[in-house]
Amino acid sequence: MNGETANRDAFENEARVKKQFEKLNYSVERLDRNNDNRRPDFLISTSPGHPLLLCEVKTINSAGQGVSTRNPNLKRFSISLNRIHKQIDDRIENAADQRKELIKERPQLGHLPFVVALFPDPLVPLHIYSRKFNEDVSGILTIERDAALGTAFSELSDGEQERRLRTGDAIGLPPNTTDFALVRNKSARRRVPKSFQNQCNTESYSDSL
Repeated sequence: MNGETANRDAFENEARVKKQFEKLNYSVERLDRNNDNRRPDFLISTSPGHPLLLCEVKTINSAGQGVSTRNPNLKRFSISLNRIHKQIDDRIENAADQRKELIKERPQLGHLPFVVALFPDPLVPLHIYSRKFNEDVSGILTIERDAALGTAFSELSDGEQERRLRTGDAIGLPPNTTDFALVRNKSARRRVPKSFQNQCNTESYSDSL
């Protein structure tokens, strides 16, 4: 993948995260206004003057060494867990460094929880990643599409699922949705506020690694 495509993907993902926060009625202030100012992307507030958390958006376009679902020549292969973990670790550590630089500049924001909104390549599954990572990162956000619809559809009988897929019948099923999915860091110094957790599809600690 060339740099232009990667930059476009990153820009589009930042816009998706901003839109999702605004959909939940949060105020979103951009913090990293130029390439020389490495700071987290957004300050999220419940209203102007009432900050809630910091957010950095990271995109993973490959599983390392050029292995990506965006590659049309991709063939059968295997990926080690270490490689997958490294792709996520690198983004988490980079984001934590960005937060550190911001706090040097604006120490009044140091008490805020910090989340990383992650857009991983499908070859980098988040479910195998440890729920204990850099303590300055409170959690990982992803954008989940049609979670309620998927749950409702899975509860239908096999025959009913087949019929609906064949006919396109969606009567009685939930509408299409986008939601934040939140993975909390068990090692975090600062916890994600409960009010925000309740607005996400939040993974329970008992279900996490």
